[in-house]
Amino acid sequence: MSGPLRPLSITLSDVCFLHWPVAPAVVRAVIPGWAEPDTMDGTAWVSALSFAIDRFDAFGVPVREHVESVAVRTYVQTPSGDRAVAFLSLDVTDRLVADALRTLFHLPASHADVRRRRQGGRTEVVSRRRDGANARLGVTFEPTGTPTTTAPDTLAAFLLDRERYVTTGPLETRLVGSVGHPPWRVQPADAAVTETTLLDAAGVDALDGESLAHYSPGVEMGVGVLEPL
Repeated sequence: MSGPLRPLSITLSDVCFLHWPVAPAVVRAVIPGWAEPDTMDGTAWVSALSFAIDRFDAFGVPVREHVESVAVRTYVQTPSGDRAVAFLSLDVTDRLVADALRTLFHLPASHADVRRRRQGGRTEVVSRRRDGANARLGVTFEPTGTPTTTAPDTLAAFLLDRERYVTTGPLETRLVGSVGHPPWRVQPADAAVTETTLLDAAGVDALDGESLAHYSPGVEMGVGVLEPL
């Protein structure tokens, strides 16, 4: 991947995005107080992602391979008006990866069991957090259509084309990190969601209607150093 060396490089594959519209007040209750819910046409969104981490490199050195993950995120604006994502949870099957994400990048990472099983053209993913609460996400999905990049000023671009994430560090420090990657290539997906207690555990229990699903074959991304706002 061209460009400056980033502390963390992650190669993702078999990515399923599930998006739910929610009231802005739902997002405001689960994000840092210094960020604002980002909306499109007055609606805020919460997403769950399931994906495989084929490679997890730190400063160019391979650290882990073949890690499964499920993440819950939402969409915010920083005080300066930049669009970003805020992770509400990030569950991974490798304890070392969870510790690194939590310690180095101040992300809400947890150790979890994530099972991925393919049957014909469909893939089933079931995640269970290993903390006693057993928060779960279950989804079965199948890509449809042809992968394309997102068109500007569309809902897909609003949900996918984000280059920053926000988090809170020690002493309530406001932190923003950069994420660099080629444009997502996505396509529609036929998805059936069977369990969403992972979202309940993240404080999101007011899902409105069916989820919107996208699928991507994957992307390689670099995560930059956190910087104070």
